[in-house]
Amino acid sequence: MDIWGDIVSSMAPNIDKNSLKLLKGIHKTKLENNKFKIYTPDIVYRDWLDSNYKEDIKKILYRLTGKNLIVEVISEEEIQLKKEKRKIEKQLPKEKLAQPINLNPKFTFSNLIIGNCNKVAYKAAIAVAENPGNIYNPLFIYGDIGLGKTHILHATAHYMLSKNPDANIIYTTADAFMSELIAYMQKGSILDFRRKYKNIDLLLIDDVQFLVRKERTQIELYYIFNALHLIRKQVILSSDTPPSKLKGIQGRLLSRFASGLVVEVKPPDIETKLKIIKKKAQEFKMDIPYDVMLFIAKTVNTNIRELEGSLTKLKAYSQIMERPVTLDMTREVLKDILEIKQIEEFSIEKIQKEVANYFAVNINEILGSSRKKKVVMARQIAMYLARYLTDKSLNEISKAFKKKDHTTVINAIEKVKKQMEKDRKFKLTVEFLRDKILTS
Repeated sequence: MDIWGDIVSSMAPNIDKNSLKLLKGIHKTKLENNKFKIYTPDIVYRDWLDSNYKEDIKKILYRLTGKNLIVEVISEEEIQLKKEKRKIEKQLPKEKLAQPINLNPKFTFSNLIIGNCNKVAYKAAIAVAENPGNIYNPLFIYGDIGLGKTHILHATAHYMLSKNPDANIIYTTADAFMSELIAYMQKGSILDFRRKYKNIDLLLIDDVQFLVRKERTQIELYYIFNALHLIRKQVILSSDTPPSKLKGIQGRLLSRFASGLVVEVKPPDIETKLKIIKKKAQEFKMDIPYDVMLFIAKTVNTNIRELEGSLTKLKAYSQIMERPVTLDMTREVLKDILEIKQIEEFSIEKIQKEVANYFAVNINEILGSSRKKKVVMARQIAMYLARYLTDKSLNEISKAFKKKDHTTVINAIEKVKKQMEKDRKFKLTVEFLRDKILTS
């Protein structure tokens, strides 16, 4: 009895010619116990049959045999990959099939400024590098351009290489992946292309949003992703949007993207931007006053690349004009590329008012000498925010709080810093007030 032939004949009147041709291309099936096994040539074929016709096949089988059989669709390619996996794992020493490519030596974790904006992505990447293929696979990182996604991808590769110098790693972009695929197809060497990606330890693909409407490239990436995932090799992807908003990419591929851990990299807050500016200034060997750093941090509202670009332009102007960097120079030089805000809006008076309202205390209490616990906390937080949200000197801040000298301000700032490090609730309070002042 040719069960598969009878199944195909029963389905023929209700399906299109292309689907019928694919079904007729299946030459191996097996009926054993209560299972009807269908063997497809590859993983893509298996998923297509499994998602589109499995239930119809079960109904036809019941009519043909009178039994509720379990239908199992099996990829012969998957069987072969499992055999190859076992073979690879037995090889000692491991054959080096690919070399790390296109890694920026500056993009390491030691050079990454960590803030609330990227902390989750950073910790996830570290976990992946420590235990590739076994946790968060794939790792999908998304966020706007210029926020450090590529840095994290490269840093993960560098970290993994530091742990295992023989690791086989490929870093590419979606555009480069597509161009490479086209080149291999034109040479008639698609199998060589697949072979290149088959046995690597870590695959990093940047900017997968550029795969939109690239159907052939998506099919090939799906094939490669499944092959790597099956043998527990790590995949890390980046995009400007989460998988759920990537329109024009096959659902099955989006499902793979979202099957691991999806994390967002957000724009840096003021504190993180100040850290970045300070580090970049050191790299550029620039002497930048604090008021200039604060001004740039508050006015660059796009991304980290803009921060670096602003410093590059400022350094060039300073060198050409042979003048030190000042706030007035910065305003003039960067007026064309920055979204300039009025720095005066973050006045000490505004900070005092917002903090007093939050803690439900009188502003005169903050400016006085009250030792009530709530008033002391409000006063210290207000001093801390005045230091980091204005360009005022310590002496000017102490006068604004009616203190004799700036040592009181210094002590307050240090106490707030230490309390933020050990008390999460306190830290969230300070950050809430900071953001409220910046956005109101």
